[in-house]
Amino acid sequence: MDNTIKHALFLTGWDFDTGNKNLLKGNAQRVLVSEYSKEMEGNIFCPECSANLYRSPKDKEFSDNGKAFFAHSRGIETDCGLRSKKPKGKKYDTEEEAWKAIQDEELVIISSFIKDEPLAPAINPRPFDAEHIEDIDGPPANVPIVRHRGEDFTLPSKFKSVRGLVRRFNDNFYRYFHLPGKNHAIKLKDLLVNVETITEPDDQLKLYYGTIKQSYLAGPNDTNIRMTELKFSKTAEYKDLYFKASGIRQGQKGINDDSKGRVILMYGKITESGIGLSIENVGWGEFALLPTQYEHYLYD
Repeated sequence: MDNTIKHALFLTGWDFDTGNKNLLKGNAQRVLVSEYSKEMEGNIFCPECSANLYRSPKDKEFSDNGKAFFAHSRGIETDCGLRSKKPKGKKYDTEEEAWKAIQDEELVIISSFIKDEPLAPAINPRPFDAEHIEDIDGPPANVPIVRHRGEDFTLPSKFKSVRGLVRRFNDNFYRYFHLPGKNHAIKLKDLLVNVETITEPDDQLKLYYGTIKQSYLAGPNDTNIRMTELKFSKTAEYKDLYFKASGIRQGQKGINDDSKGRVILMYGKITESGIGLSIENVGWGEFALLPTQYEHYLYD
């Protein structure tokens, strides 16, 4: 994830000083660096802070070193995490400020990820589709995301699914998420950990992503464990890394014998497993395949 700003917001006539940010984010076209054209100059904006952006280089496809990127225009100062190469936690001065960030869909407080598959209603269950359950309102949560030590804000939370994160991944990529037990709200892009960087077990719950190398059932039917091997940099101690869940559970999320090359997101721990490592004991809402159109956000 070398290029910090993966897409710009393009909306002709919108102005940073006077424009409504919700209007921009609701109506703008998401433009990749490769999709930029000269006619967009002056009308592209940051997906986080909404400040004006420019494309470098302006007049050719790539610079001499073969790169092109979006950057913030000079002259507009904003407190934007995308200006910094170092991951930055978000703090808020007032409860009102944090509430507004939630209402503007810039901040999401996650009470927990959904562990168990939601049950279909007893009456008229036909319209129910568990795959479309992405988040449910959670209880008020006391979260330490203030600039002043010793203070918490009581804010609305969500019971969320990883599928809810990947469904609008291009927008969620730049949102701040406060995960259970954490002290900071951090952009999703900075929360995600590539399993290819893992070298040892880790008992901290994290959001991992990886590319499927192969996937197969360790038995004759879908009630057996499906062994989904992820691309992994072997070490002297650990030879491979697998995501493990039942064939039924993985099948519900579209993972099968033909899933090679797809990208999967998982919320879990890294544990030892035989000669390698694994992510297992993951709940119904704690993993999902990333839609292929968003894979370039993780792999340049």
